[in-house]
Amino acid sequence: MTKSRTWQQLTLFALLLAADQLSKWWIEQQLPFFHQTVIAGCFDLVRAHNFGVAFSLFADWSNQWRTTLLLGVTIGIAGAVSLWWWQERHRAGITSWLLILILTGAAGNIWDRIQFGYVVDFVDWYVTWNGATYHWPAFNIADACISVSVVVLLLVSLKKG
Repeated sequence: MTKSRTWQQLTLFALLLAADQLSKWWIEQQLPFFHQTVIAGCFDLVRAHNFGVAFSLFADWSNQWRTTLLLGVTIGIAGAVSLWWWQERHRAGITSWLLILILTGAAGNIWDRIQFGYVVDFVDWYVTWNGATYHWPAFNIADACISVSVVVLLLVSLKKG
């Protein structure tokens, strides 16, 4: 059962990474100012390049320093999460599945940063209220994998504690 669980998790990693990279490839094939409404008033597809990290932090740093630093930090975190996953992969529970999602997201964004020097984002969620529109920063499948799994990991750890 434990080998099967490991292979299932690695298969999930491969499938989600492929979905992430294929969706980013498709977005990159669109015109530079691509914008497609999916659900009017709350969900669009856009072509966005994030040179920083979450919420475009560090995007204004010089290119070489930023890319090198962000790659180094991200690869370091991915290495630590990989070791954690390796220890958890045979244990019952959800933790190893959540760690695989984090690794998938990290791999997708690391690949972008190596290939392009930025991360390709395309999901644009927003709400219009009282005549003003409020956007969540654009994100991608890799970002969603990381965000959802980190939130669930925190909730699980709070429940245990």
